[in-house]
Amino acid sequence: MEGDKASTRKLSLEQVETQLATPSGIPDVLRRYSRHELAHIEKKLVRKIDLRSLPILIILFLLNILDRNAIANARLGGLESTLAVDDVQYQTAVMVLWAGYISMMVPSNMLLSIFKPRLYLPTVVIIWGIVSGATGFVQSFGGLVALRFLVGVTEAPYFPGCIFFLSCWYTRKELPSRIATFYSGYTLSSAFGGLIAAGIVDGLEGAGGYPSWRWIFILEGALTIVIAFLGYILLPNYPSNTTWLSAEETAMAQWRLDRENDGVRDEVKTPVFIGLKEALADPKVYLLVFIQTCAVVSMSFTYFFPSIVNTLGYPRVETLLLTAPPYFLAFLFSIANSWHSGRSGEHCFHIVAACMISFVGQIISMSTYNTGGRYFAMFLQAMGAFSAFQIILSWVSSTIPRSKAKRAVALALATAVSNATNIATAYLYPAWSAPLYRMGCIVLAVALLCCATSSLLLRFWLKKLNREADHAVSHEGIGNGPGALFRYVL
Repeated sequence: MEGDKASTRKLSLEQVETQLATPSGIPDVLRRYSRHELAHIEKKLVRKIDLRSLPILIILFLLNILDRNAIANARLGGLESTLAVDDVQYQTAVMVLWAGYISMMVPSNMLLSIFKPRLYLPTVVIIWGIVSGATGFVQSFGGLVALRFLVGVTEAPYFPGCIFFLSCWYTRKELPSRIATFYSGYTLSSAFGGLIAAGIVDGLEGAGGYPSWRWIFILEGALTIVIAFLGYILLPNYPSNTTWLSAEETAMAQWRLDRENDGVRDEVKTPVFIGLKEALADPKVYLLVFIQTCAVVSMSFTYFFPSIVNTLGYPRVETLLLTAPPYFLAFLFSIANSWHSGRSGEHCFHIVAACMISFVGQIISMSTYNTGGRYFAMFLQAMGAFSAFQIILSWVSSTIPRSKAKRAVALALATAVSNATNIATAYLYPAWSAPLYRMGCIVLAVALLCCATSSLLLRFWLKKLNREADHAVSHEGIGNGPGALFRYVL
């Protein structure tokens, strides 16, 4: 009996897959291939999905952030003076986008779990490009607020939709690096946004009778609309209904995710409201939402970054140029940290380390008037906060792997609730608190500590659940009952 238990614990992945019953075992169309040939098919599939989906998703996300942050760059181009907007009204215009944003996240992901991403995602991109471009023609504070709200509504489906979409194609080991690669669109757009705005402010002031800030909205919105049409051509749908995959690739795309989920099919058509109920009933979802909320708060300085850099005392074009280097470093660090997280299969300590880097940046930023020291702090703030956030996204997906509808709702809830904090954080950087912005720095530093502490708590919880699963396997054997094969990623 003891010998049987020992052999059960030592079963290889190949033996386990053989024991699993159809349909969660190797699909019929793949049974004739050797293990080496299966690995080749899988590698070819992943490379094809990478090349078809990641570049266009990144570019569209880059445009998403360009359009969202255009107001921060437009501020230096004269938006406030043209529209007679004061400091509090500007902060309200920043805040109202998030009111629209959070209203659509959960409904959108519930729909995306059953609709085709290749049609759904590019369509919402075109709509937000139109709305954002129209902001360049507003004539009053009321018009600015109305259009910024609509930008939030129309942008809301894209980001959580893309994270959910990636979770439907990539394994838990692959997902962190893919999310990091996708999220690089955020850091790169934040960097390029300053460079593009610098060129527009310097070269298009008065063009067509418009102040330069209007051209920031008009040109970036038009570019978004044009690029979005590529999504209809390039993006896949889901593993079961992507027409340009071969029969073997379709089977492999589904099977490799099924084997991570105890053989449970990832694309079972769970009704969207059942997925909502499942997500709300899982206590892990609430802790994940809190962790991501803290991470979002820690990044709220980005919506005022040009104004923060402006306190260094340089002219407006040089100021916009100086916003780029911190984001470029954040991009490089985030890719490296997320890649290592995926390779090592560990999330928690990678998040904690990133939080501590950004925490140090916040402390330095509010403690010194030295120009070099404050600019150095901006590098630390960006690289830590961005890196922590994108690893958390992959942790949400791997901790709530099934059903597909539940995972979609969990990702949308985490994103919606966390982004709701932007309604309050839009007021953390009033002009009177310059140049140190201590109120904002203190709030962000506390959020980073909460994010790190909660991540450690979640790790302890998941480790306990893994021990319980191991205990169940040692008594019942791998084949007895669902859940015996699944282990949470720490």
